[in-house]
Amino acid sequence: MSELSIEAAPPPLSEAEIRSEISSLTAGERTKLIKIASYYAWKGRISFEEPDELVQEAIYRVLAGMRKWPRDLEKLRFLAGVIKSIAGDRKRDLRQALKRTVLLNEEREVGEARRGLMDYEGTEARGIRVKLDVMRIMTYFDDDPIAQKILMGMADGIRGEDLEQASGLSPTEYESKRKKIRRRIEKLKT
Repeated sequence: MSELSIEAAPPPLSEAEIRSEISSLTAGERTKLIKIASYYAWKGRISFEEPDELVQEAIYRVLAGMRKWPRDLEKLRFLAGVIKSIAGDRKRDLRQALKRTVLLNEEREVGEARRGLMDYEGTEARGIRVKLDVMRIMTYFDDDPIAQKILMGMADGIRGEDLEQASGLSPTEYESKRKKIRRRIEKLKT
């Protein structure tokens, strides 16, 4: 059996080596980096005043030790990777900020719509909500058409003796039916 030999990765460049590599950038290499930064800024639709700003941010992060420079990686390839990473971070941050803004706007619009419904002709809007609630409750009284008739009368604003007369029940039967309705609605609440 042969033993697997795992070689340790070489240590990253030291701070002095990084400074030397950065200061040795030629005008042509700097131009290439700016073109790379322009591409990633355009592709990510991120807002940098100039692509040079993205290059400067990449160099800053490398010099500040925020990005380790592998010894075996050529400087343009490494700096291009840092630029791409920064652009990706900014794009993701912008997307998240946009999502938060959209969600906040949606929540605000829903809240305004609710307030508008409540403010809109006050009693009329409340009357509509009451009728909708009554219609929902009536589905629980499909087995009792007289209870449904009483509920519809209540939704129409009929009260007391008028409702009792409209139901066609005796006073005792009417009270009994009202209690049944109340008990069933209480059951629904729990």
